[in-house]
Amino acid sequence: MAHSHQSRRSSLQSLGSQALVDLSDCCCFRSLPRLGELVDQILFERQVVQPPLPLDPEIVEVLPY
Repeated sequence: MAHSHQSRRSSLQSLGSQALVDLSDCCCFRSLPRLGELVDQILFERQVVQPPLPLDPEIVEVLPY
């Protein structure tokens, strides 16, 4: 079972982020919670390793905080 999980994970990791977001949404609507959780975990891991986007100085000036 672990091998199947790992190969599924590898296959999913090769997809682009937008495809993973779309797949995550489909899993929610089709009652596939385990697959949805795996997709969400991969998306989260991608976000963690990406550097934060710099804030636009013009937008920062108008923010209330």
